[in-house]
Amino acid sequence: MLFFKPEFQNQQGEILNVVDASGKAVGYIAYLYKEDKELYVMGQLNEEGEKQNFIDIVTHFIDGLKKAILGEGETEPNIYIHLGGQLIELHKKDNNEE
Repeated sequence: MLFFKPEFQNQQGEILNVVDASGKAVGYIAYLYKEDKELYVMGQLNEEGEKQNFIDIVTHFIDGLKKAILGEGETEPNIYIHLGGQLIELHKKDNNEE
């Protein structure tokens, strides 16, 4: 199980550590946004064994950010989430829905 632990926040964004149940940092997620509805989300996971938990928690977090910052429009955030330099695809499940 993973949790967010706030590290830094200002008016344009936030940095959150991603920690496991024992409090060990296993990654981070950060976001920045501008007044003109641009949202940037960056993140890294250090523990490969937590990949699916990380994807689950980060996907829900980003969906909430999109609604709160971008509204219900067509604008999509700029997202770069990786594990050891390899991009993690967050929304693969959406491609399989019919």
